[in-house]
Amino acid sequence: HRFVGAWARAFHHISWPGSAKLEKIKSKFDKIHGLPNCCGVVHTAQITFGSENSGHEENVGMLMQVVVDPDFRFSFIWLGPSGSMNQLSVLYDSSLFKSCQEGTALNGSKLNLSDGSEIGEYIIGDAGYPLLPWLLTPYHLQEKDLSADFPPYQAEFNRRHSSASTITLAALTRLKDTWKILDRAVGSCPPFETIYACCVLHNIVIDKEEEEDGAGMPINQENYIKQVRRVADEDAIRVRDSLSQHLIESGEFTQRLQRRNKKQQQLYLVQEMETRNRKQTDNRTLIEERRKCMFPLH
Repeated sequence: HRFVGAWARAFHHISWPGSAKLEKIKSKFDKIHGLPNCCGVVHTAQITFGSENSGHEENVGMLMQVVVDPDFRFSFIWLGPSGSMNQLSVLYDSSLFKSCQEGTALNGSKLNLSDGSEIGEYIIGDAGYPLLPWLLTPYHLQEKDLSADFPPYQAEFNRRHSSASTITLAALTRLKDTWKILDRAVGSCPPFETIYACCVLHNIVIDKEEEEDGAGMPINQENYIKQVRRVADEDAIRVRDSLSQHLIESGEFTQRLQRRNKKQQQLYLVQEMETRNRKQTDNRTLIEERRKCMFPLH
């Protein structure tokens, strides 16, 4: 219970990113998936507690709406009971929807297009979400046009949209694989606090990984390692060349070639002798058969 209750002290690990951090997120979405000014991917998943039970305890389900950044971090979480809510109702009930509709979120720098228009900050979501100025969903064909093809620009948008959307599944898979309590019985652990605690810990792990990767090593040490590797490569080439030259000059190569030729000559002689013996045997057999014909036995 101390584990679950500690989430409140780590609340800042799940919060909507500030402007500086949001610019980094948008830059990554642009570079990796080709979606400029994108701030995240929204997704709704069902968390069912007690899924590993054998029917002894009643399963408890929660709908979890998350916004995921390119590093698989949860930048927003909203929970609702699965029995009385669905994907749309969770969205409309969330503080994210209210903030974006009122313009207090996703209100940062705009993307200037060549035709003079502007595109504000946005997130993307699957076709189960409504298309909104700040929530972009993929294009879909009308029922009467199912056999038609998307125009090139729509097909390209859908391709990039699909590529970016995969990060939500990867983030949720990592969450569930790491924190197995989400698959076990609830017991006395409150579902809301348990899910939130696991998501906070999920983000903490990613933050620590980034800190370790960002720490790196001093520049002079990096240069030293590069120099050592370059020298090592040069030494390896020199050693191989020197050894090859030495084998020829010392006669070892010639001796090995001679031994190989000698073995080939011996093998040739053996085969030649076997061929001769076989021919002699065949000749003797032929002579004997002719002799029997010439002098038949009465």
